[in-house]
Amino acid sequence: MIGSGPFSADEPTIADVLAAARRLRGVARRTPLQHSAALSEAAGAEVFLKLEGMQLTGSFKLRGAYNRVATLSHEERARGLVTASAGNHGQGVALAAGLLGTRARVFVPADAPESKQRRIARFGGELVRVEGGYDEAHAAAEAHAAEAGASFVHAYSDPQTVAGQGTVALEIFQELPEACTLVMPVGGGGLANGCGVVARALAPGVRVVGVQTHATGAMHASLAAGSLCCPPQLETFCEGLSGETDERSLALARRVVDEVVLVSEDAVRRAMRWLFVEEGVVAEGSAAVAAAALLEGALRPEGPVAVVLSGSNVDAARLAAVLASE
Repeated sequence: MIGSGPFSADEPTIADVLAAARRLRGVARRTPLQHSAALSEAAGAEVFLKLEGMQLTGSFKLRGAYNRVATLSHEERARGLVTASAGNHGQGVALAAGLLGTRARVFVPADAPESKQRRIARFGGELVRVEGGYDEAHAAAEAHAAEAGASFVHAYSDPQTVAGQGTVALEIFQELPEACTLVMPVGGGGLANGCGVVARALAPGVRVVGVQTHATGAMHASLAAGSLCCPPQLETFCEGLSGETDERSLALARRVVDEVVLVSEDAVRRAMRWLFVEEGVVAEGSAAVAAAALLEGALRPEGPVAVVLSGSNVDAARLAAVLASE
């Protein structure tokens, strides 16, 4: 493990994840955990795919977003919600706001995938497009929340958001208690940290591995340096993993994540095509990155392995281009 030591008081615990699972009952779907014979052969270990693309919003992000909004007080929800998102978290916040009787304003990069923007609006969110990338959208959202007195719903480092994301691993261990390795995408770190909290509590010997691309490697660089790093923002096929992480997320990752590995952007495209052809699974780039790590040999995990395919929200034109490539 990269780091060790006791959890601080403001970090989520397994009790928080169990509470989140109770709140999410009847809201978030329990997604399938599907054995993949083809990926097992490629990886040299038994591999199971956790299909979060089948979640109600097409992404795991609903779990953390709803749990965070549900734990706000009535007064906090009444002030309205503000968040920043590359697309998937915004959908979760918009849906949670509607279910819990409030409204949400979602700041997104202007070039966020159209399919994600449409779904945010469909779930009732008010879209605000910001020139630049995720970090610019995040800064604009925080500034607006402070000015308007609205409740800011953080995408990845709020303890209740992290606890909600941890329910992914809770479901994995309930169905596959013998799992030895968890592999998942990493952006800001909410999913990996939530799953890491569960793994440390229920199966301390399980290896928790995050995956990023070279263009989205803020968490990888920060863990390697032992302090927060902000590498240059590069063009990426994995917009959901782009942007920086923060000190709170990094501190937790050092305790509960064993490793973050990198793959190329081309490897992500190959993995998207492979998943569709071999498994009939639609995965956006930010999800396929986890499968790419096994297909490209970026890690040789001990099995059984659970690979979290975190979302399926990809524009049709982008998917068609990937499928047409060789």
